Amino acid sequence: MRVITIVLALTLGVTATALAGDTVTITLPPESIALKGGAGLDQTQTSCRTCHSLDYITTQPAGGAAQWQGVVTKMMKVYGAPLSDQDAKTIAEYLATHYGPAR
Repeated sequence: MRVITIVLALTLGVTATALAGDTVTITLPPESIALKGGAGLDQTQTSCRTCHSLDYITTQPAGGAAQWQGVVTKMMKVYGAPLSDQDAKTIAEYLATHYGPAR
């Protein structure tokens, strides 16, 4: 009984400490990259920047439409990017056009 009381007290103490913890705020550095202009740029910047730096785009291997569609699908399915099917299509087309093999 004594062990249960100690474990319960420790659990409550840890939980209370976690709930009462201070909020941590971070300031990210300004974006250091400008993506190429074109149809789909605004949607790409807005959606991709929600989760990661736009530098992520420019450091990827030059891929065609299928590769970029796969990347966008992974962002949605694996990482939970909140994109509609139309937004995903717009972004994949923009990336394939401006960051594909012919870049």
